[in-house]
Amino acid sequence: MPLQHSRPDRSARTPVFRHEEDYWTIAYDAVMVRLRDAKGLRYLEPLLRHPRRRFHVTELIRVAARPDAGGRPAAGDGSAEAVERARKAVTNRIRETVLRIAGVHQALGLHLRNAIHTGTHCTYTPERPTRWVE
Repeated sequence: MPLQHSRPDRSARTPVFRHEEDYWTIAYDAVMVRLRDAKGLRYLEPLLRHPRRRFHVTELIRVAARPDAGGRPAAGDGSAEAVERARKAVTNRIRETVLRIAGVHQALGLHLRNAIHTGTHCTYTPERPTRWVE
């Protein structure tokens, strides 16, 4: 009898990025992983929810600290030195988080490494439209 392969249904391939108390449930390309909460995941969330939108690093920090902030533009970003410290902190956290994700989900790690761009402004620019659901 031949081996039968079942194809995952379309919903199993829907990208998911959901915060559930102390963990995040992340699904991509029909593979699901759960990761413990971390700042880097909180920085990634608004990027994934709003592809191609530019987020200033201070806005990401504020949204990660207060998820109810709603992503309004940051007021009074501060001195150039403060912005540079924020840029370095956000970039490092995102980079570490993408490496952590790649360790448990190689395809998602590669996707994020190619699609997340950091600097004073950060963006998520996937090659193909990707709609993440909660």
